[in-house]
Amino acid sequence: MAGKKGHRGWGYIRRLPSGRHQASYIGPDLQRHTGPTTYASRVDAEGWLATERRKIELDAWEPPRLAKDRARAQVVTVADYCERWIAERRIKPGTRTVYTSMLTNHIAPTIGTVALRNLSPAAVRAWYSNLGTDHPRRNSHAYGLLHAACATAVADGLMPANPCSIPKAMNPSRRRDPLILEIPEVEALAAAIRPDRLRALILLSAWCGARWGEVSELRRRDFSDGCEVVTISRAVARRDGEYLVDTPKSGRGRAVVVPPHIRADVQRHLDDNVGRTGDALLFPAAGGGHMNSRVFQKDYFDPAAEAIGRKGLRPHDLRHFAGTQAARVGNLVETMGRLGHSTVKASLIYQQIVSGRDAEVAAALSALASSPKGNDDE
Repeated sequence: MAGKKGHRGWGYIRRLPSGRHQASYIGPDLQRHTGPTTYASRVDAEGWLATERRKIELDAWEPPRLAKDRARAQVVTVADYCERWIAERRIKPGTRTVYTSMLTNHIAPTIGTVALRNLSPAAVRAWYSNLGTDHPRRNSHAYGLLHAACATAVADGLMPANPCSIPKAMNPSRRRDPLILEIPEVEALAAAIRPDRLRALILLSAWCGARWGEVSELRRRDFSDGCEVVTISRAVARRDGEYLVDTPKSGRGRAVVVPPHIRADVQRHLDDNVGRTGDALLFPAAGGGHMNSRVFQKDYFDPAAEAIGRKGLRPHDLRHFAGTQAARVGNLVETMGRLGHSTVKASLIYQQIVSGRDAEVAAALSALASSPKGNDDE
């Protein structure tokens, strides 16, 4: 405005109560932009405005804040930015621990020292190649972390494009196909495992699709009367020597109707092996508390698998069994509902569960178990 104190031919300068000068102007984007600092003299403020106007005339202008961020990106390293990115994410404590481990062990020592602004596709490819091929899943997680952090940096205007462009790096080929048991083999495995108190763990993993972290956190209160329904709303993970209880992998719980043919086994386990309080764990370690997954596999699961002629079987393979069997008698939505897979159609999944259709799926699973044909297709 003409005559307004501080107004100039172009831009605006005002003297602050501190005695310093603040400069600002209306940019090509029709937004007011303020100098990156205040100035001791009016002449210095005039100089900053002159520089900004020159950039506009040369068609080289960008918002001062963005220019400042770009300059800062020149000195911020990849490791620094990734550390800040992790700190700002709203993620589970266990996930944060995994991310921090990936950054500390596989990004920071090498590519982490590169200035964020200078990170190139060639540098990312060389880093990824040096991770080797012995741990494809670990490599995909480390690459995924770097990719996500760089995507945020691009959105913030700190990088022109995401340098992480390796095809399928976040979807490595499976090194081992799951071993999917036949129906009679599941019963044989449950009968072979020792001690007998772990029989119900095998059955719940195989017929209800509970992950290890979910089944090892099950408590008495999670079962309805008659063991008709189990509510899987928590999972436990071991991080840095501590057991952390959180929501399941999908971030939400699920109610799973227990197939009728294993309800008596589960009820017997509750009666004979589980404490009377609702908080009592179904499958505690021998010394109390949560069972260690490695101890379970080495001391209990592997001997039982070898006894039925399935050496090399892993506990997670029981979840694959659950998925294949559920898919035989239920549609895609029903199957994903039982397994707790995350999907954009989550509302449809839960609608199917509460409608009672999941009980029909569970009953059909028991029919499969009692069928003389077992796994043979009709």
